[in-house]
Amino acid sequence: VPFHFWVPDTYVGAPLPVAAYLSVVGKAVGFTGLILVTVVAFPSHADIWGPALAVLAALTMTAGNVAALRQVSTRAWSAVRLLAWSSVAQAGYLLVPIAAAAYSSDDQIGATVAYALMYAVVNLGAFAVVALVARSHPGNRLTDYRGLYATSPAAALALAFFLLNLAGLPPGIIGLFAKVTVFSAAVDAGLGWLAVIMGLNVVIGLYYYLRWTALLFRPAPETAPAPETAPAPEAEAPVPVLRRAPASLPVTAAIVLTAAAGAVLSGYPQLALRFAAAGLF
Repeated sequence: VPFHFWVPDTYVGAPLPVAAYLSVVGKAVGFTGLILVTVVAFPSHADIWGPALAVLAALTMTAGNVAALRQVSTRAWSAVRLLAWSSVAQAGYLLVPIAAAAYSSDDQIGATVAYALMYAVVNLGAFAVVALVARSHPGNRLTDYRGLYATSPAAALALAFFLLNLAGLPPGIIGLFAKVTVFSAAVDAGLGWLAVIMGLNVVIGLYYYLRWTALLFRPAPETAPAPETAPAPEAEAPVPVLRRAPASLPVTAAIVLTAAAGAVLSGYPQLALRFAAAGLF
């Protein structure tokens, strides 16, 4: 905020691999540059950029979550648009440790790196499952995910795992670990008001993440019964039946690799902090 308005339309209009690239790589590069400009280049001006980033973090996570909350009540909107608004909210969480670095002598940047690593893994996985569903449902509406577990159990379980990570709920331990790390950075820096706003936004995020997750396991909608008297073939053209397209090898590999990485990080979340401490980001 206020430079977020391009995100939903761009994600929906771009090919899904490009949208996934923008959601992860763009953030990594942007936040790296922001850290260099603020924490590294101008630490003596922390009294200026610290409060500004704290306010921007609160506005960004709130705008993203409120827009995503509106998204789930609109049947015509797509799952990609929901992920786009979720991406805006996640950017707000990523800003919190950078803002906290202006108020604390402790190294808070590691929390941003750890959160970015978690977000990269699970968001790429979510986009991979969305790309799989788009092969049979080009509209990619939220309602298209109803009953996914009945047709593609592995894809449904993987998407549920990724969404729970983004929400910060078990079994997505790495998502919970990342949110606790960012929350602790705000508290340790004395930004209690920002920690409260983050907590409220996490609760808002729970609603739309869990609602999407619940759709995966609900029974698929029943098709309307066929009329007793079928029209003549020449009177009306047959309606093509949309069948589930087979998954491509790159999409399947992306789902498997991101799910495996998420499972490893959930079992050993300290890897994320070690990665951040090593300065490899």
